[in-house]
Amino acid sequence: MTTKNINSWANYDAESSLYFENYNKVYFSNVHRQFVSFLPKNSKAEVLDIGCGSGRDALSLARRGYQVTAIDPSIKMLELAQKKNKHRNIRWLNDSLPELSKLTHNTYDFVLMSAVWMHIAPWNRNISIQRVSELLKAGSRLAITLRIGDPDPKRLMYSANLEELLQQAADADLSPIYISRENKDSLKRKEVTWRKIVFQKKERSTSL
Repeated sequence: MTTKNINSWANYDAESSLYFENYNKVYFSNVHRQFVSFLPKNSKAEVLDIGCGSGRDALSLARRGYQVTAIDPSIKMLELAQKKNKHRNIRWLNDSLPELSKLTHNTYDFVLMSAVWMHIAPWNRNISIQRVSELLKAGSRLAITLRIGDPDPKRLMYSANLEELLQQAADADLSPIYISRENKDSLKRKEVTWRKIVFQKKERSTSL
């Protein structure tokens, strides 16, 4: 991973308490209401939360009965999340895209990437989406929130657009099954809107 990618998480370590407080002002059911109907029907399903941040979403998913692996590259954020969101269904890991090297033989029924994509450097996005696809079982789903707006100068992030993401996902055998309109920011930042996208991993046909 490049130095720039590592530095993109430095601000989360430096101001972890502030981000933790801000992200927990809103609820999973509000922020991700469009995703709820796409969650696995099996309450014991394996779910991966990439960029779990404050742990808000991981905890909500665990309370639904899912077995959750929650990953974040910020050690400080992960420490706070683990301390404040104790649940037997959550496994916490310090790891990051594009490698996710600590996930060796795992595959998942659902993957959530909330407010993550803008932190992935453009030159790492193809390999990142390929890696996520590898972690999905055939027919399983990936839910992504895509930030629309100028990058925040306080945090290292990059512009992203829907068309680019759709092409990168297609190259990784991921088909869009839901694309939202632009949504207002849940933290009431007027300069930021979001698109919510759900992809499904293609089932590979077997030839006789």
